[in-house]
Amino acid sequence: MKISLKTLRRSQSGYVLTLVLCFLLAALIIFSYFMNWAVSSSRVSVDNNMFNISQAAAQGAIELTIAKMDRDFIYQTINDSNSYTPLVAGIDQSSWPVKFTFGDTNGHANQIYVSIYPQDWTTNFISDLGSQFSGLYGYAAQCTLIATATPTNSAYGMMSAVVQETANLAAIPVFQFGVFYNLDLDFSPGQPLTMNGKVHVNGTMWMCPQADAYFNDVVEATQVVTNKDNPNDQQNLTYNSSYRHVVSLTGGNPRNGVDALNIPVAGGISNVEAILNLPPVALGAPNAAAYYTSNQVFLYNKCDLIISNSFRGTNGALGTNFTIYYQDKDYSAAPNSLMQLTNNELCMISNKTSHVVYITNNPALPIPVVSNVLVASYFPFLTNVSFYDFREGKTVQAVQIDIAKLTVWLSNPATEGSNWNQTCGGANGMGHTPATDTGTKGHPIDTIYIYNSVPLTGTTLPAVRVVNGQQLPTHWGLSITTPMPLYTLGSYNIRTNTGGSQSMQTTNTAWTRPAALMGDSITILSASWLDSYPSSSAYTARNATNTTINAACLEGIVVSTNVGSTKHYSGGLENFLRLVENWSGDTLCYNGSIVVMFPSIYATNFWIGPGGSGYYDKPTRQWGFDSNFKTPDGSPPGVPAAKGVIRGNWAPLAH
Repeated sequence: MKISLKTLRRSQSGYVLTLVLCFLLAALIIFSYFMNWAVSSSRVSVDNNMFNISQAAAQGAIELTIAKMDRDFIYQTINDSNSYTPLVAGIDQSSWPVKFTFGDTNGHANQIYVSIYPQDWTTNFISDLGSQFSGLYGYAAQCTLIATATPTNSAYGMMSAVVQETANLAAIPVFQFGVFYNLDLDFSPGQPLTMNGKVHVNGTMWMCPQADAYFNDVVEATQVVTNKDNPNDQQNLTYNSSYRHVVSLTGGNPRNGVDALNIPVAGGISNVEAILNLPPVALGAPNAAAYYTSNQVFLYNKCDLIISNSFRGTNGALGTNFTIYYQDKDYSAAPNSLMQLTNNELCMISNKTSHVVYITNNPALPIPVVSNVLVASYFPFLTNVSFYDFREGKTVQAVQIDIAKLTVWLSNPATEGSNWNQTCGGANGMGHTPATDTGTKGHPIDTIYIYNSVPLTGTTLPAVRVVNGQQLPTHWGLSITTPMPLYTLGSYNIRTNTGGSQSMQTTNTAWTRPAALMGDSITILSASWLDSYPSSSAYTARNATNTTINAACLEGIVVSTNVGSTKHYSGGLENFLRLVENWSGDTLCYNGSIVVMFPSIYATNFWIGPGGSGYYDKPTRQWGFDSNFKTPDGSPPGVPAAKGVIRGNWAPLAH
């Protein structure tokens, strides 16, 4: 068969070529589109990366400024906003792959925008920023910072960024916490116990209760809240799940890894107990430096009355060896801000010829110097007392302050106590209006610092004891501070008027006044206590009676430790209030705030074993948090404040 080949006509070959070229053009267009998309996408990614880098640089500039503000706030006081707008000069960018210039929102180079509102400290609820301290109040400076960062040597564009940060520099009164520990907290009660109020721990909270136990508010720790027993507890307890749990494990409660909250100490001092001690000479009253904001952290510098005794302040009747100063930094310029009180309530006078001795309660009366001589004058609310502490194994030599007699002294027109307690006038502060109690400082005498000069030895323990404190002097309340151990005798702060309703054996604090007891440790002695108990007496012979204490307590503790392979338990939160009596069958009612800031310096003997190894038997503990402390007016006078930076959110303002 013959096959013939048919050639294409010219018109047909041109059509095929055109078709091929069209396909090629379409492919080029598609390729060009994808290439352009890839380049554009890459450029967007580079721009975004550059923006993120610029944003991080701007955030770094703000962090640098916040660090300066935080340093000043903690150790001095916050300055005005203009002090923080300039950035630190000479930032070394030599190792940075991208260099930046920084500015504020108005084009000013090498500075950022800083706003601090209000300039004066005011009371603001610090929950505005949704922090872990929500529900607490603080003296807060609300700050806004804005920074611009612009790259100067980027090969991929000059994507600048503007970011904003909000923050509060807050001073938070610590008595707003039901429990605040600057150390690890141990909690292993052997009987049912309910704790109210917010709990904050700058460390680990070891919880191994041996009975039903409840916390009715947020529990948080900077480390962890755990059901394990402290490894240094000689009891070697294990958690028993049959007991109802301490705190709900849902809803973010307890909280682990929260920010620490600290009380800073001026002068580069790292030990928090320094706030109770005599301050360094250069920083203490009556020097002008004592009244700088940074040095008011020393309670010695801010208390109304400063009381001290002789180093021979041993047991005796009404002491003549006491010295009292009234302190008012605004009344007279330093060094005259401390005024020694000499116009005392009781004076002993002797006739020169007959040697007849008599006492007058009106020292303002003229004393005929021809026939009489002033033998001694003294403060009737102060005395030196002695008793034995069975836990410490030492004889206590205590400055004792009688609150009932203090109230009389403050109201007696013949005394300087009354003169300074009331609205005063005149060069020497004499003259007053008894109907008011606002004093030269805008409030009456409501803070007292007591220093016991008796030396600490192997057998002697200097201390302070408060007695007859059922009713405090004024509605302003009373705070007592000492570097030494504190003791209370009988119920404290249970009524606001004689014969009226009482906050006794109840968690209802409607009939109390703001009160604080701050010292090296706190020991509760019931009204049945006798100073004559010999050191050899068994605790079963020291029977207690129902007692109520309504006061915030800031103290030290003896921490759990291991000494020479021997474990020693701290006693735990349940034994924060020390006891040395037989409380079996009695109730210890406590309403206040428990704040532990440091290891005790004076009262250092261990809590040893269940039941206290013979020096006390436990009471029924009925404890509550005084919610009055969560308001500025209800807070105890002179309350220390912890400081911290409370962060808001970063916000990019420009791209």
